[in-house]
Amino acid sequence: MSDNTQIPPESTPNPAAEPTPTATHNESLLDELRSLGAQLEAVARAFLNSNQAHQIQQDLQKSVGDVVDRLQALRSNEKVAEVSEKGKQLVEKAMENPSVTEAHTKVVSGLANINEELRKLAASLSENRHQGE
Repeated sequence: MSDNTQIPPESTPNPAAEPTPTATHNESLLDELRSLGAQLEAVARAFLNSNQAHQIQQDLQKSVGDVVDRLQALRSNEKVAEVSEKGKQLVEKAMENPSVTEAHTKVVSGLANINEELRKLAASLSENRHQGE
């Protein structure tokens, strides 16, 4: 005996009609990331326009000038030059080790991937901001 029972059309699930939990989670994550980006941008803009930011900028300029002066004084010191040369030699020797080279390559690749994703996010946020205006 064959069973010719059919499911009525209204009771068949329509995957396109209901968002999948993953899609909903991804959308909420993206919404929160967009909101976070907008908040970070607002905070950064407010800070950059504040008196505190201008004071920090002046302090940094003075501090960097002091550091440059000290570095130039150290450059002329023979002991510093000797330690610097030994440091360069150690780095060169370490880079001859395949494990160090592989780790270095992976770190650089990982940072490049993170930077690329951040570029995409920044571009997307910028595009969304322009569309909302």
